[in-house]
Amino acid sequence: MFSLRLQWKRSIVRLATIALSTLAISAALTPADAGKRNQRPIEETARETLSGPPVIAIVSIKDQRVTVYDANGGSMSGRVSSGRDGYETPVGVYSVLQKEEEHYSNLYDDASMPFMQRITWSGIALHAGQLPGYPASHGCVRMPDSFAQRLFPLTKLGMRVVVAYDDVAPVEISHPLLMKPTPLQSVQTATAIPMSYQDPIVNDPDSSPTFSPDLRAWPERQVELNALKSIAEGKQILADAALDQAKEMEQIIADKKAPRDRAAKALRKAEAVKKSADSRLAAIDKRLANAKSDKLKKKWTTEKERAAKKSDEAAAKVATATEALQAAEAELQKATDQAAPALAARDQAVAVLNEAKRKALPISLFISLKTQRLYVRQGNEPVFDAPVTIADPQQPIGTHVFTAVGYKNGGKDVSWTAVSLEHSDNADYAYNEDRRYRLNDASTPPPTNVAEASAALDRITISPEVSARLSSAVWPGSSLIVSDEPMSKETGKATDFIVLISTEPQGGIKKRPKQFFRNDNFMSDSADDYYYGYDRYGRRAYPRQRSMFGWW
Repeated sequence: MFSLRLQWKRSIVRLATIALSTLAISAALTPADAGKRNQRPIEETARETLSGPPVIAIVSIKDQRVTVYDANGGSMSGRVSSGRDGYETPVGVYSVLQKEEEHYSNLYDDASMPFMQRITWSGIALHAGQLPGYPASHGCVRMPDSFAQRLFPLTKLGMRVVVAYDDVAPVEISHPLLMKPTPLQSVQTATAIPMSYQDPIVNDPDSSPTFSPDLRAWPERQVELNALKSIAEGKQILADAALDQAKEMEQIIADKKAPRDRAAKALRKAEAVKKSADSRLAAIDKRLANAKSDKLKKKWTTEKERAAKKSDEAAAKVATATEALQAAEAELQKATDQAAPALAARDQAVAVLNEAKRKALPISLFISLKTQRLYVRQGNEPVFDAPVTIADPQQPIGTHVFTAVGYKNGGKDVSWTAVSLEHSDNADYAYNEDRRYRLNDASTPPPTNVAEASAALDRITISPEVSARLSSAVWPGSSLIVSDEPMSKETGKATDFIVLISTEPQGGIKKRPKQFFRNDNFMSDSADDYYYGYDRYGRRAYPRQRSMFGWW
């Protein structure tokens, strides 16, 4: 009894000590500190001066801010929350690959990701989310809900996104290496197409889900683009007709393959029977040779005659099956030969169509110091690559993004902007209380150092043949990326170039949710016993619960 009373008194003393300590800490806080602790993250945009469609978005890890720029220098910016320590949003160059207004994570327990704009297929995206005032996500870039909602309808698939540690603003640049458009010329339009077979040409870039050149200020270039689109539409009709004819021929081939497969199966079965009959005959021959008495010799002689008869019958069936297979293969080969011209015409029509479509799309270039090559993509698909010469290849060249934002000189030249990613030796990705509240102070991003960007271009030499081929595809929205890094493995099908800076943390891409393993329940009948499946990117599939009778 005395022991219980002593424990009760000690508990009272502990509670009193904790209460007094709490009161002392609260009294020590200044009103400013108390206000700071109760301060909610700022969700309003710092400024909004956009006067046209966005062409590039720059996310600053240090300042926890995203700024979207248009072709005229206008911008809108807002606070963000990037990847926390261990799940850092990788610094690099991306583009918008997918947009979904209502999206749920397939990595993290169906977490809501409103106004999602994907920049990698492995799970990095820009979306609305909670902003605690510091990096807190698993690699995505969270934005204020109101900002994400305003930004979502403005961006297009293919818009360039740059994630940098230090904030930076694009600046106008001019350099001989930057591509120039071909002179304005009359483009021969396609053969007249009935209106019932073609869709109307859309001149408004705002109505297109993908990034489309905004040529409203350059009507001559708009006419040129419309002519190229008209040609592509004509090629589309020809390609559709070739595809239909090829599909019919492929069906004929498929119809001939079925008898051939049945004949091949019948031949394999007949050969198996013949093999068994021959084995039986050989065994009987052996027994007949070893027979000592007349009775056994007579027995095995009779058996041999029967086995020989079955072997002959099996051989005849093999011969018949072989002839049937040869006839079926001849029919299949005849159908294949007849279909060959249609299949070749289909491949040719599709190639011509793809080339016609590419002529109306912006071009993306990537030059890697590590591989000493130039890579070309259009419509998020590879076109070709070629070697380039880079002076002083042992010296770093940095990472620079050059974007064609419009025309100048009456549409005879292209306006380019430059954004350079500079590595900060004192980069701090960790959470810091003081830094958290400094983020609320708006500041203007420093402009890109034009001299450094120009110096990088000075070191690059592209062959005249490649330059001429590139100039024919320059539209506003085209881009050139120069980097020390190679192309990221994230660059794949339906993807523009993705370049990750290897000297910066990449936890947001390298880390995946841990797989769920069974608990130690001997019966294995717990409702928590799930087995998760993972795809090639480590994305978790829906769990499958074990049956309550699974342990039986």
